[in-house]
Parts: sequence; structure tokens; C-alpha cells
Amino acid sequence: MKFVSFPKFAVLFAIAGALTLSLSGCGAAVSKLALTEGNWAFSATSTAKFVSAPSFVIGGNLTQSGDNLTGTMFIDHTSCITPQTVIFTGTVKDKNVTLTSQSFSGQVITVTASGSQDSLSGTYTVTGDCADSGTLTANAVPSISGTWSGTVVVNTSSTTMTVVLTQAPTASADGTFGLTGSVSYVGSDCPATAALLTSSITGGDLKINTDNGAGGGFGYVAQVDSVTAPKNMTGDYDSTSDPCSSSDGIQSVTLTKQ
Repeated sequence: MKFVSFPKFAVLFAIAGALTLSLSGCGAAVSKLALTEGNWAFSATSTAKFVSAPSFVIGGNLTQSGDNLTGTMFIDHTSCITPQTVIFTGTVKDKNVTLTSQSFSGQVITVTASGSQDSLSGTYTVTGDCADSGTLTANAVPSISGTWSGTVVVNTSSTTMTVVLTQAPTASADGTFGLTGSVSYVGSDCPATAALLTSSITGGDLKINTDNGAGGGFGYVAQVDSVTAPKNMTGDYDSTSDPCSSSDGIQSVTLTKQ
């Protein structure tokens, strides 16, 4: 008995058709979002209240392990929630992110967002005494390591202050990223250089302190102008020592990255 042989192209066509039918029911594969780990800044704006400013700002360390997220974040710039450090946990599924805080003072914050490795947008809810809901954006904040310079008034004289910053690559236990470096002045009686002490950045907020070697120093509490590409930082500068004291007390100072 003779069997009729099908042309090879017919067999290949049948296989290709079967594969097409199989894939058409599955849809295209979606790669899982891999978030940039490190310092993140979250800004929440209420849609339940008549406010123009963010309802709160969250900043700190965000890490990812497989599908799981962990964040040690500081909540600030809020009219209801007491500023404090809060732990968040969550998951990543495809391009979607969920984060939920541990209960703090009876409050729980839940975030649902999506986006890219460096930027997210979505919604949030707060349950508890500060119940709220609204929209939220989040961005990975690049390192602010580098040289920053600006003008301060020292003993009635305008002085150029230069701060050299090195940001720690990993976060401290409280979610902050330590800053080390030095500050120098040109055109004043201040010591030529002083080392930074207990300085850090959390999200887009930073605190810089120094000891000028004469029993005093200065404090600088500031915010960067952009959490995606910091070029300037502006905040309150206050010196507590005689050689570097300001005749105007606390003054607003802007430092620009050189």
C-alpha cells in the first residue's frame, strides 16, 4: 500500500497556524517592573479636600526583591499626620505597584500606582483619624553628590559658601541617606573649611549641619528644586557661632550645583 505524502510546506503551514491560534489566546507577555532602588520622593495631593499644596510628602529608601517591595519612609509636609518614619511593604505585578504602610497612630496609607523604573503615578488612601484620598506621584531621586555654592550673609557681609557633598550609596536604618563632606567660605571671618556632621537627605528634603571648630556651626534645612534632576536647593540657613554668625538670624539661602 502506498501512502500519499504531503508537501513539506503544507506541514509547516499547519504548525504555524496552530502556534498562531495558541498565542492569540495568551496575549503578549508583560515584563515585570524593576524599580530603581534607593532614595524616592512621593507627593500626595488630596482630591477629597480643597487644598492646593500636597497633602503629604513621603521620602526615603525603597528596595525591591523579586515581587516584593520594602520602604522605610519619612512622612512630612502634612497638616494632619504627625511627621514620622513609617515602614511600607508591597508588591510589583507587571507594571503595577501596591504599597501599604504599617499602622501608625491609627493611620494606614495604601498606594496603588504604575509607571516606569524611575517614576510612578497613581492614587492613595488614608484610613484613620486623618482619612483622605487622592492622587500621588513618585520619583527616584538621583544622588546629590557634588559641589554646591551660594551666597550667605555673615556679619553683614555677603559671603560665598561652597558645600562639597558625598551621598551614601545605601540608606541608614531610618531610611535616610547620609551626607558627608565639607563647607568653605570666601570673603568672611569664618574658618576656611569645616566638616559636615549628622547630615542627610530623605526624598527631596535635606538637612546639613557642620562644626566650624570654634564651638559652633550652622544648620541648613532645605529642599531640592526637582526630585528628578536636582540643580538647586533652597532652605533656611542659621549659624550659631560668633565667627560665622548672621546679623539677620535665619536667612533663606539657595545653593546651586556647580
